[in-house]
Amino acid sequence: MRAKLIIVGVVVAAFGVAYLLFFKGGSTQALVMEQDTFVKAYVELASLAERMPIGTPEYDREKARILHEMGVEPEQVEKALEVYNEHPELWRPVWDRIQEELEKRQELPEPTTIPTNPPDSN
Repeated sequence: MRAKLIIVGVVVAAFGVAYLLFFKGGSTQALVMEQDTFVKAYVELASLAERMPIGTPEYDREKARILHEMGVEPEQVEKALEVYNEHPELWRPVWDRIQEELEKRQELPEPTTIPTNPPDSN
């Protein structure tokens, strides 16, 4: 009997977390943020933060452009971060994926530039 109560408790908690992930507050506006999309958005924004200071108008414009191209609203990212921070057991595997993606980007060779005017061979 005790095992059944524990299972029911876990299922109810899982539905609660899912609800928090998919709905903002009590509204019916869906804030669906799939893990893959969240990882991609987080990695893109982390890369952006390495290129320019956070909070500058340029950063804000570029952040808005990146999220728009991904079809993601800033509120979705904020809500997902809020939920993950409230539930560290969900955050750990996501963070591991983010780290993997950032490491992959660091391993990529720097793009080589090809001179537009090759040196004169005369």
